[in-house]
Amino acid sequence: MSIHYNQVGYDSNLPKRAVLTGQGELCVILDANGHAKVCAPRLSEPAYDEASGDTVRIVDFSSLVSPGRYFLIADGEKVSIEIKARPYHDLNNALVKALYYQRCGCSLQPRYAGEFQHRACHLGRATLVKADGTLDENVLIECSGGWHDAGDYGRYVQPAAVAVSHILYAWELFPNVFNEELAIPESGNGVPDILNECRYELEWLLKMQRADGGVYHKVTTRYFAPFVMPEDDRGDILLFDVSHCSTACFAAINAQAYRVYRKYNPLLAERLLQAAKKAWLYLEKHPDFVPFRNPPNLSSGEYSDPNGEDDLFWAACELYAATNEASYLSAIKKRVDKVDVAQFGWRETAGFGALCCLFIVKDTLEPMFLSSLRDRFLKRADEIVELAQKSGYGTALAADNYIWGSILPILNNAIVMICAKLLTHLDKYQNAAQSQLDYLLGINATGYSFVTGFGEKAFRFPHHRPSYADGIDAPIPGLVSGGPNKVHPDAAAKMTIPPDTPPAKFWIDHTPTASSNEIAIYWNSPAVFVVGYFDSLAR
Repeated sequence: MSIHYNQVGYDSNLPKRAVLTGQGELCVILDANGHAKVCAPRLSEPAYDEASGDTVRIVDFSSLVSPGRYFLIADGEKVSIEIKARPYHDLNNALVKALYYQRCGCSLQPRYAGEFQHRACHLGRATLVKADGTLDENVLIECSGGWHDAGDYGRYVQPAAVAVSHILYAWELFPNVFNEELAIPESGNGVPDILNECRYELEWLLKMQRADGGVYHKVTTRYFAPFVMPEDDRGDILLFDVSHCSTACFAAINAQAYRVYRKYNPLLAERLLQAAKKAWLYLEKHPDFVPFRNPPNLSSGEYSDPNGEDDLFWAACELYAATNEASYLSAIKKRVDKVDVAQFGWRETAGFGALCCLFIVKDTLEPMFLSSLRDRFLKRADEIVELAQKSGYGTALAADNYIWGSILPILNNAIVMICAKLLTHLDKYQNAAQSQLDYLLGINATGYSFVTGFGEKAFRFPHHRPSYADGIDAPIPGLVSGGPNKVHPDAAAKMTIPPDTPPAKFWIDHTPTASSNEIAIYWNSPAVFVVGYFDSLAR
């Protein structure tokens, strides 16, 4: 297929584009009957796209604003496109509901999960693993709950904190698009379901805090489970020692959650805040940074982080927002020049702290400090816009950066540009951010929509154990693929993808290829932010 288009739909009031890899001959848009011409799109000059190796042309049909279904025809091919008043709302809900299907420690009942029901899993107590890989039978904790992190059944504190933060910032900045019930057990309790779902993860995080305030790094089995349903993963549940970064991220997300939940549940909010303060005190008493490393003879996700300054910056920002205490402001100023303020990943988290300063506590900060931070943030946003403009597909990712989970830096950059739009009201940022949404939904070199269940050519075979083992043909809907990855391909990818494949095409819809087709909660969560923003524009 030479026509790459947004397979979910186009907003009536936003720019509309597709990408052609053909010559663009007889490019036209016809009505739903396929007869009358309704639009002659503008067609750009051909341009070479380094990441894909394609020569592409941009098809601009922004002048077409009437809702309806149409046919885009070029080079003898035809695709169906749809223009809607609110094209992303169902997708928005599905991205959040997908996290419900990742719940651990409870059964997913047919009333809420439909055909994707399953029994409760991972209910036993977890035993601490010592640094040498042996078990400390004196430390056992009950830590059921939370979300399975990715295609495996591990649960990891840093990714959990980041995923919840993406979603809570989406809620704080675009609250009106998250009001519908999602058919989860808590629906109808007076709390928006997006917050009900995040609470399920937060309750698990609270279980991961030790009495002295330190936070355990993760809970997994000794090895990745085979491709079985979660209730059939019966390996011993293991707890991994306190880590610096997990404790800092825990402090940050609990402080952020405090301000969100105090309106709905003051007792929970206070519990979250006290846990955040306790974690911060632990870090003050144990300032030496030691990166986490897996003990020997264990192979679950390591999530090692070489630097903790960004996590401390984020935690200080959120705690300052929660308490207005000067000590946290001092901690912010101590670190602000050491961190990248435009990063929203599990390893680099300072962007969340920047959002806290730029949008939540801006009125309490010194004008010079705030102006400097804003300028740094917008400078990075300008660099991202330039990066997207150099790409034939409009993708904000360099050709050499198609890494494991390349969807994360792409969506990370979309978040930066959305926030730059909110700060400046300049359309250039929004337009470039929209190109990343288009990438997610089909305007990419593979031609796939990277969200299960959404798009004519949505990917169907994620590296996701329940989707494989449940015996159901369709995968769980609303899951986001990690996308092309030529930097760190696994053995399955190397066996199935020719080595000379360009980076933006180094992907296959194939369950064994974890390196390119796994799912993760922290790939869904930035998608919630990005899709939530564009859904908010349609209201």
